[in-house]
Amino acid sequence: MGIDFYYIAGSTPCRSVLMTCKAAGVELNLKGVDLQNGEQKEAAFTKPSYHICGKYICGKYAPDSPLYPKDLQKRATVDEMMYFDIGHFGKSIGDYVLPQVFRKQPADKEKEASMKEALDKLNRVLEGKQYATGNTLTVADFCLATSLTLADAVPVQYNLKPWNNVATWFQRMKNLPYFTECNKAYYEFAKKMTSK
Repeated sequence: MGIDFYYIAGSTPCRSVLMTCKAAGVELNLKGVDLQNGEQKEAAFTKPSYHICGKYICGKYAPDSPLYPKDLQKRATVDEMMYFDIGHFGKSIGDYVLPQVFRKQPADKEKEASMKEALDKLNRVLEGKQYATGNTLTVADFCLATSLTLADAVPVQYNLKPWNNVATWFQRMKNLPYFTECNKAYYEFAKKMTSK
């Protein structure tokens, strides 16, 4: 019997939680939320930060999982990367990409510069590592990867070649057996928005 998960299929936060649950072996009862009918305003539906959700899921349903390690020093490193995603990485990508997807605006060079700074930092962090905090997959990787999918989908399809460590890590994330299943809805949504 799984836990109820109210979600929006293409949303970045929801996709991160889906990936966390798949990796942790947590079964979900998926309950789609219809934004057009205002279902997100119902009392039963709350939207905490997906960064918090990932940590909560690991703590409650997979406490021994390395996805959110018990060791406080390792956990602090995971938290640091999640804060980086909240404060800079995910935000800068969203600021650059979403106006192009939703409003068909041209690319903004200032916003692109901010995104490049975030990619520079992640590229340095990933030097000599398989994942964002070392050689073990964690919830931080899911947050960062779902943020990066925004720039990977059409119409942007941002070239990551200048950031070799990021490109290699992102391909590693895409090779996870559940990546496509969890992220397919966003890629399809972005393609649909572009064709309108």
